[in-house]
Order: sequence, then structure tokens, then C-alpha cells
Amino acid sequence: MNEGERLRELLDGSMDPSELESYQEYYKLAERVYGREALDEMGISTPDEIKEEKVQSGSSEFSHDVILPKSGDESITDDIEDLVKEPNRRPFLTIIGLIGLMLVSSNIVVGVDAISPISLCEDMEEPREIEFNSIAQVNNNTLTITFSVKNVTSGENYTITWDISQNGSQELVDSGSFSWLANGNNFVHSHTVTVQIEPYAWSSKLLDENMSIILTAGGDYPSSDVNTMSIIESRKLCEDNPKLKLSEIMNYQDLDAWGPSGEGDMLDGMLVVIFSLISLFGIRKR
Repeated sequence: MNEGERLRELLDGSMDPSELESYQEYYKLAERVYGREALDEMGISTPDEIKEEKVQSGSSEFSHDVILPKSGDESITDDIEDLVKEPNRRPFLTIIGLIGLMLVSSNIVVGVDAISPISLCEDMEEPREIEFNSIAQVNNNTLTITFSVKNVTSGENYTITWDISQNGSQELVDSGSFSWLANGNNFVHSHTVTVQIEPYAWSSKLLDENMSIILTAGGDYPSSDVNTMSIIESRKLCEDNPKLKLSEIMNYQDLDAWGPSGEGDMLDGMLVVIFSLISLFGIRKR
């Protein structure tokens, strides 16, 4: 059908409504001739309304399910987007596993404090040895013995006991004791007794709060020779204990949280296995 015949059908009213809906030019001409209301009463939709219905219903000229192949550039772009959306976590796991394995192994073999640039273990201040001395003076048959104690621990109880004799230790003149609560590091106590026959002699002991002997001191007069005996206790030092006990990691400032290197406990073994598995999982192929 040519344009003249279609125009003739439009003017005499014999044109099929579907053609008006398909051709926007004829619809506009019919709208001018007959009016929009007359066309609406006849149920004729505008070409724009027909397009909207097709879009909403998803229909188009190409209604078949056809999947167009992607170009090479589009495939590469999609792969990059997939990598961005889902980052590869395997290298991260490998790094974490290797670092953890290295730290735990180094702590067992040489000790973390030995390789750390900052000393994590701190030795407590070396306590000085306790000193216990006794000095005697005689004035008009009066023997005065002065006991002096140094480097005791403040807040602890101590006791001094003594035995004093005359005439070459053949006659016991006096025995006694004195206890005190140390409120400082040094203490002095004097004891006086009446004596008559030289030489005079004495022996004394320094006891802790458990009544255990710490030191002894003794002498005789007129020589006033004083003998002292000290107890030397070995101490735990960071230098010999650079390995951190992982079960005591929260108390790393405590000297008891450290031990000698070359020794591993159950927790060390478990961590070595865990970090090894993490490393193997990270380097395993997909």
C-alpha cells in the first residue's frame, strides 16, 4: 500500500487502528482530523504508549533468547572486576603463617628477648647481701654488745639471739633475744650485761620471720674478733632466660614468665603446627 492509499483510508475512516498505532505521523494527522478524544473512545493508543508497553513487558523486535559473545576486552575487564570483588587471600595467609612460624621457632631456639632490639625481660634490682656484725665494749665490768644489721627487707620480721659467757666461755652470763619489724634496710641494737672474769665471749644469730638462721656473728673480749657468715642465694637473670613462656605472655614483665632457650612446651608445639598448616594452605594451588 502506497502513501496515497493510506492517506485516503485515513480520511474516509477505513484505516486499521493498528496502523495508526504503528505510524506516529498518521496518528498525529488523525488526531488533528478527528480529535484525541474520538481516538481514545475508539481504543486507539498513541505510538508512545505502545513503546512503553513493549518496554515494560520486555518484548522487542529481538524477543528470542540469544546470548551474544563477549569481546576479548570485555572478558578481561570482567576478570579484573572479579578479582577486585573477591581478593585472593592466599598470599596473605602465607605471609601470616610464615611470620608466626618464624617468631615461635626463634623464641624456642634462641629466645625472643635475645633477638629483640628492645629488652622485654627486666632483671629486678640485685639485692645486696645482708650484713650482721657485733662489737663489744667494756666499762667498769659492764659489757655492751652492739649488733648491727644491714640490707634487710623492709616490712619483714627479724630476730637476734645471743649467748654471753665469761672466764673463757666456762660461765654463761646471759642469754636472750630481740625481735623487730624492719621499717628500713638497716638496724642497730645494743645489749648490756655485767661481767667479772675475763675473757668474755659471745655468739649471736640473725633469724628471719620463719626463725631460720640467716647469719651468725661472735667474738671475745679483749680481742673483739668478730666472725660473720653470709648466705649467698643464686638469682634468676634475664641473660640466662631469654625465652618467653607463651602461656605467660600477658605477664611478660614478670621474671617468672621467662625461661631458658632451647626448650619448648606443649603450647609452642601447637603453634608451630598451626602456623605450618596456615602456610601450606596459603601456598597450595587452587
